[in-house]
Amino acid sequence: MIYYYTALVISYSMDQGTVTKSFVWYDRERHCVEAMNEGLMDGVYTQLHELYGNDIMMQCHVSDQVSFVLSPKLRPKEE
Repeated sequence: MIYYYTALVISYSMDQGTVTKSFVWYDRERHCVEAMNEGLMDGVYTQLHELYGNDIMMQCHVSDQVSFVLSPKLRPKEE
């Protein structure tokens, strides 16, 4: 199994012409999804929503960079 670095991306606009993005990197997509689903980023999301309105988005973006390769172990030879 191959795992890829995944970024939790929070994007928002402070004004019409500027989009700001913040990234939190994880070595597995599952960890990113857990962070969103378990509410770990809710405080940041809520504060940005209160400050800058509805133009805010949070999502997990899987990169094309491999973070970990899980290889099966060789079985011992029977004698």
